[in-house]
Amino acid sequence: MGLTLTLTDAELPASPAFIEFLHATLTGEAYHIGSWHQQDEENLASNEGRFEGIQQKAQVVVTHPKGKEYLLRSYRFFKELLTGNVQTLRDIARFRFFFIIGIPRTGGTYLAKQLFRAGGINYTHVQNALAHDGFPHLAYLSFKRQGNIHTSALLQLAEYITMVEIFFGEHGRLAYRGGIIVPKKFTKAVYYFDLIRELFGTNAEYLITLRHPLSVCKSILDKSGGMPAGGKFAVRSIIERWTLEDWLHWGVSEEKVRQMNYVECFLGYWRRFHFQMAMTGIPSMPTARIVPYGAEAMTDAIKKLYSEFGLRMEPETFKSAEPPKFSGAEESAAQKAVEDVASFWSNLGIEFPTGALASKL
Repeated sequence: MGLTLTLTDAELPASPAFIEFLHATLTGEAYHIGSWHQQDEENLASNEGRFEGIQQKAQVVVTHPKGKEYLLRSYRFFKELLTGNVQTLRDIARFRFFFIIGIPRTGGTYLAKQLFRAGGINYTHVQNALAHDGFPHLAYLSFKRQGNIHTSALLQLAEYITMVEIFFGEHGRLAYRGGIIVPKKFTKAVYYFDLIRELFGTNAEYLITLRHPLSVCKSILDKSGGMPAGGKFAVRSIIERWTLEDWLHWGVSEEKVRQMNYVECFLGYWRRFHFQMAMTGIPSMPTARIVPYGAEAMTDAIKKLYSEFGLRMEPETFKSAEPPKFSGAEESAAQKAVEDVASFWSNLGIEFPTGALASKL
């Protein structure tokens, strides 16, 4: 056939976070860091206003010879992902990805920081899109805002790989199992893990973070301004937005979700997130490790990794939280959610560490 299909950057523009990264790389300006690495002060608000002036930055990128080269490489990666001909992507085998996968507020940021330290990289200088959740944006299929979220996910993943090549090609020093260590907190991997497995497979380590749902809920409330009026669910932060989107995906109207008890609403998200994690096979990956939340478990996990890396260094102090206080009914509902997930995992032949979550820290 002589059919030619043409897609341009008008239909599939480069992501603002990618343009922001390239602009900083080319000009020598500081990367946008945000507060991703601040465990106590991490901001859960939206990125409203972050990308003001992005058109001017894009102009700098597209008129710079290296900027053009980086953009073309990302689109070349995108084409390979779109067609399934991923030979061009084989170069990523020189990296050893450490994907930290867990629902937010489960200690993944701490693990990511310690892994950057292992590689001799100051994590306070790493762009948030490169290190943390939110980018690339993987999610259930939808056509929101006149776009295919799976197509945009492929483009953002191609951009992320390009960012890895640029940043870790220059700054990556520590090798493990034949590849330069690349840490990435990757909550959204659960929504498109087939793609992650196809691309990275056992060329990546998967650190699964787990925490009692009431402790996660309390942490989100503390960062989002406390319990909303009347105990009803409200959207004030990114994580609360993800909770709402989860319910919408399951056919519940936004009006109904906003009338739900806050804890009940979050428990539904927590339960389905871990159902999805098990169904995608993440815990069954040969290179997967489960890391329960808490100072002892998390520092022990990092110490073991440091030992495997051949490093003589100690992890930073893990800042533990106070146990949450909820009503008896909410305690019972949370226990039911934990039991549901444990049973679901068990039916798939996977052991869920119920005992490690019992402390509710």
